[in-house]
Amino acid sequence: MKNDRMMKHMTLLLTLGLLLWGAQVQAQDWKDALKKVVTSAADEATGGKLTEVAIVGAWRYTGPGIKFEGENLTSQLGGAAIESTVTKQLVKGYELVGIREGACSFDFASDGTFTAQLGSHELAGSYTFDASTHELALQVSTGKIPLGTIPGRAYLSGTELQLVFPATKLVELIESLGQKIQALSSVTKLLENYENVYIGFAFSK
Repeated sequence: MKNDRMMKHMTLLLTLGLLLWGAQVQAQDWKDALKKVVTSAADEATGGKLTEVAIVGAWRYTGPGIKFEGENLTSQLGGAAIESTVTKQLVKGYELVGIREGACSFDFASDGTFTAQLGSHELAGSYTFDASTHELALQVSTGKIPLGTIPGRAYLSGTELQLVFPATKLVELIESLGQKIQALSSVTKLLENYENVYIGFAFSK
């Protein structure tokens, strides 16, 4: 416990030092440097504020994203086994609508707007992020299909971003881009008894 408190204290000092140093360099350089030190410990020490700042920028899809929350949830679900199964099903489902590396991206602007490419589909709109809960709401205003507000969560560690959603919302989003997809229906069925599992996308710079 003592070591944990010391680690958080050192992380906070590092963060504050970075912020002070950042005041002496250009804004974009500061943001780029900030992304490199965003870890779970640093983010927790600042109440999620590091992720709020570091999420701004262009992100490129690298694979499915899965986030388990709640005590003992990972062990209840079978840990790595369930994650591997879900990941394989998501890859299949995503590929059917053209979502793969080089064909999926999100760009979050500092003014609260975003643009996204999901396969051959382009979306745009606004977003809000609650640093204390990591809740990210996407308000889609353009695109071929009206999606309205999509509730999700965003987690950033170093140069990796996870943008995840409740399973049913993610399936609705993907299937709005194409036909009903059996692989995604299997994921929904697998996770329907667990409220604290979020699935979506992983990105990097």
